[in-house]
This record gives sequence, C-alpha cells and structure tokens, in this order.
Amino acid sequence: MSNFDVLFIGSGQGAWNAAMPLSMSGQKVAIIERDKIAGVCTNYGCNPKIILDGPIKVMEDAQAYKGIGMTSEMKINWSELMAHKNKVLDALPVMLEENFKKAGIEVIKGEASFVNEKTVAVNGQEYTADKIVIASGQRPTPLDIPGKEYLKTSNEFLYLEDLPDHIVFVGAGYVSMELASIAVKVGATVHVIQSSDHILNEFHQPYAQKLLTKMQQDGIQFHFNEKLSKVEQQEEQLQITTEKGLTLTTQLVINATGRVPNVENLNLEAAGVEYNSKGIIVDEYLQTTQKGIYASGDILDKKQPRLTPTAVFEAKYLAASFLGAQTQAIEYPPIATIAFTVPRIAQIGVTIEEAEATGLTIKPIDLGKQWDFAGRNETEAHLNLVYNQEQKLVGATAYSQEALEIINSLTPIITLGLTSKEVDKLIYAFPSFETMIPRYLQETK
Repeated sequence: MSNFDVLFIGSGQGAWNAAMPLSMSGQKVAIIERDKIAGVCTNYGCNPKIILDGPIKVMEDAQAYKGIGMTSEMKINWSELMAHKNKVLDALPVMLEENFKKAGIEVIKGEASFVNEKTVAVNGQEYTADKIVIASGQRPTPLDIPGKEYLKTSNEFLYLEDLPDHIVFVGAGYVSMELASIAVKVGATVHVIQSSDHILNEFHQPYAQKLLTKMQQDGIQFHFNEKLSKVEQQEEQLQITTEKGLTLTTQLVINATGRVPNVENLNLEAAGVEYNSKGIIVDEYLQTTQKGIYASGDILDKKQPRLTPTAVFEAKYLAASFLGAQTQAIEYPPIATIAFTVPRIAQIGVTIEEAEATGLTIKPIDLGKQWDFAGRNETEAHLNLVYNQEQKLVGATAYSQEALEIINSLTPIITLGLTSKEVDKLIYAFPSFETMIPRYLQETK
C-alpha cells in the first residue's frame, strides 16, 4: 500500500494546477486518471473546439467584407483541419504526463474507488493519503431512449475524420450551438432539436435571439419544443423521431443535452462524501462532507460556471490552502463566460437580467455604429454595460465576433473595481477596443 500527502482523482485543470505546485514544494503527490491525461478541456473540450473554430472565424470575418473588397470564396478541408488539430493536441497529454513525472508526481492509470475516507483502490491496489482531491469532472448526459446506442456526443464530433453531410444536434446549449456553428460553415446540413423555445439559457436572451436569426440565415434549421423519442437505423442512415412525430433522416445524431457529474464509480458512500445530481457538495473551503477530502472543477455542486478558468482558480486555491499560504474561504472573482458561436456572445459580472431586477444602471452601446466595427462591416455588434450605485462598472455582455477580446479587456476593470478616472490612466495600443473604454465609462446612460 502506497501513502501520499495528497492524492488527486482526475488529471484535468482542477487537479494538476494544484498537484504541480504541491509536488514542487516537497509534498508526496499522486494523480489517478482513467482516461487521457489532462482531462476534458485538453482532449474533448475547449482545446480541440477552438482549433476547429479558428478557420470558421476567419471565414465569417472574410464574409463580412463580401461586396466591399473581398471577392474570393473560402472552403474548409475538414480532414486536413482534423489532422492538424490531432497533431497539435495529441502531444499535450504525453507532454503533461512527462512534466508530472519530472515534478515527482506519481501517475496511476485506472478507475478510482474509495475504500474508506483515507483509502482509494485502483486496479486492486490500495493507496492512502492524508488529503484526497476529487476532480473527476463531468460527462455528456446520456439519453435513455430507444436507439440510444446510435447517439454520439461532442467527444466523438471533435474527432470525426470526415464530416457527414447531414447532422442533427439534440439540445441548444453551449456545446450544441458551438459545434453546429462549425458544422454548417464546413458545409453540412444541420438541424437542431430543442425541448424549449429558445437557445443558450445562460446568456442574455435578446442577444441569443439575434444569434438564432443569424444561425438560421446560415442555414441551420431549428425545431423548438421538440423532444427526441427514438433513433432507428435505416440502412446506412439514421431516422430520428420526436415525441410530437417529427421525423428526420440523417447520418449523425449528436446528443448535447447537458452534462452530469462523474460520481457513480467512486463509491463515495464508503468515504462519507455527500453528492447530488449536480455534483459533490463542498463547503467554502472546497472540503466535502468528509474531513480531509476535497473537490474541485466541474464535479462540484456550485453556482459558478463550470469552466476551465474556474477549475484552475479552485486548484490554485487548494494548493495554497494545503501549503498554509491561504487560510480564508474561497472567494470567486467575476467569471467571464463565452459561447464560441458565429458571432460570439460573452459576459462577465452582473448580467443584464440581474441588473434589471435590482435597478442597476444599464448602458447599451451600439458597437455596430462605431467606426472600427463599421469598418469591419460588423453592423450587428452590440454591448451592454452595467453600473452600480457608485457608477463603477460591475457587469458587461457583448454580442460580436470580437466578444472574447471585448469581455477580456473589461474583466480587470470589473474585477479590480477600477473607477473611470483610474481607467483613464491606461494607455492602450491603438486602434483597439480598449482605447474606447475610457470614453464608454465616462458617458452615462
């Protein structure tokens, strides 16, 4: 039986960002991983998605210049793009595992299962630790319907060697909208089955409606208030049927109806760790209901967005806590979120809906009429800023191809609580969105 100071279950961002500094500080550390090293983000999420999305954004940016200077048509070779993505990302788990070992971290391959509050079994071997961190993440929600064996998830989509001509996405959240945006631009016929009457619940709905209109113009066909009831094999194709009787014949069905926590095989009951359908329950120190067992990343039952930066923040917090450098409860800063659709929607801090409910000041800015956005012919770009009673910026929501840069440029202002006078001391490279920030902050609604 091997004993460690800290044992991590999972090797994603919520684990290794704590494991590395702990090991380098002299702690005896191990990481247990049942799948690819580095977790979902690196292998089945953010990283592969953003590489595949890269040329999609280039195409959309170029399309905006059609009729005002751009004449050539762009096409994507999916197999070449996929090969490029694989070449870049396949090396990352190997590199990260080597870095783990160089830092003195023991890597244990296999499925972890608690024996008791101090012991975890993997492949029949038991490991004990003074502290255990559960960072086992989430996985796509399974659909229990006839023909469920024919359903694929975003995991498989991000590794398709060839893109089918016809794809049906089930769900209209982050994953579905991002992948649908990619697929239609590559040339596939895309349908979306959605149980409600709208898309992207997490975002400002007027912006989501603008995006919906744009996606429909791009050729994506939406079927709202429909629930998938079965999938049948018909020769070399699939036929999907909804509860209301809608039928579609397709080549690929992607189940993107949400994600569920990876808790089933951990035998958490043996360790006295409580959890629910949303994840593992922790206190303000990220400790579970069992002393000495902690959790971080997407596995948590939390109100904060389940994003890579959030998991990194939690991992760094745990490392600092274990090393005695942090004694306070975790305090989350404003967390920026973005849907990598075409265009993007991004937000941080107080949302428009929260501002409306609490009477905070909302300042709309028609970015499409600003000279730089007009110069790129991005006429639909828009931004909403939220101010508190002291007239400090506390929230922002953007709709634009450049929403990522817009929200990231506003993040330090919101997080640090900078006043317009303090922001006015910053000199940015010109031309850029940042150079307009002081003016936006000085103007009132």
